Amino acid sequence: MKAALNRSVAVLGTGSYLPSRVVTNGALRDLISNYDEAHSGDFSTWVDRVTHIHERRFIESNEEHAGYMAAEASKRALDMAGVKPTELDLIIHASFTPSACVPGDHVLVAKGIGAHATPSFTLTGACAGSVYGLALAYGMLASGAMKRVLVTGSETISPTLDFTDPLTAILFGDGAGAAVLGHVGRSEGGMLPPYLSHDFNWENITMENANLPFTGKVRVPATNGKPAAMERPFLKMISGPAVLRSAVNAMRSSVLRVLGYDGEPDGGEWDELRARMRVIPHQANGRIVDGLAKKLDLPAEKVTKTIYRVGNISAASNMIALDYAYRHGNLLVDREPGTERILKIREHKDPVRPGELVVLPSIGAGYLYGAVAFVPA
Repeated sequence: MKAALNRSVAVLGTGSYLPSRVVTNGALRDLISNYDEAHSGDFSTWVDRVTHIHERRFIESNEEHAGYMAAEASKRALDMAGVKPTELDLIIHASFTPSACVPGDHVLVAKGIGAHATPSFTLTGACAGSVYGLALAYGMLASGAMKRVLVTGSETISPTLDFTDPLTAILFGDGAGAAVLGHVGRSEGGMLPPYLSHDFNWENITMENANLPFTGKVRVPATNGKPAAMERPFLKMISGPAVLRSAVNAMRSSVLRVLGYDGEPDGGEWDELRARMRVIPHQANGRIVDGLAKKLDLPAEKVTKTIYRVGNISAASNMIALDYAYRHGNLLVDREPGTERILKIREHKDPVRPGELVVLPSIGAGYLYGAVAFVPA
């Protein structure tokens, strides 16, 4: 490994929270309009083929907002870590679907877990938000400025879905994940310096109607005869194939860069790293995760894939998958011979073990991308 492991920074605990409402592909079909069944065939089969998603979670009410879900996930992470809320030095909350901009969901997280005097802020990095949050936590801990940092990723995307746009509406769900990082002195584990980058592109994934300037007089274009300002914000994906290619290439590059490789990795050392590597990528789309596994030449069991059951939950995605890897392992599938159709989704019991090399790459709208990596003690 080319990068130096900082043995004073560790992941101490993880947690996650999913709403109770399960929305299968069949149930989602009842919400979708403009789907061309004559051209694309059975809806559930099509969603499986293009995304590998079989179900996702939707919030039941406004009470189940991003701040509330992040607090619930954080309680579980704190419990695993054996850390009291009052021992936290900072809370970093990643989300692009806040229940309130001011004072912000970050303070609701702090209040919800009983960390009343702990500084907190919201980080908006779309799907890459929690990886950026983990990177910032690393910096605060590695510098010695702080000893305990909580990072959360939480999204309520279902209210922003445009169900007249099947290509986008099938991808997303709601949920939250959290991780507690700590300064531990020298240990058997440790964390690598993060790798973060940015390749400007706002055309492929955007939140329509969410970028109106806060100025006195705004000329708002009309949409279907109505002012755009009167329409709710909604997600829009213009070029799915371009997003897929960008995601696979950026996440592969991020994995290599966080491990210290500026180009293609060396054969012998790279083989040794891959033998103990567990990649927990952003769950953007099942085909993207599979593409990343292929690009890294890793078997399916070594690349965590929770998208089958939860869909894409943006900033919560890496964190929920990380918690699943810690508590359970991975999800694997049995496919119909000769096709990509998934016949069965099964739990692969293989929790994260000490000494493994755990890498979390992500890419978000903008495009922000990067990775964090660590070795559990």
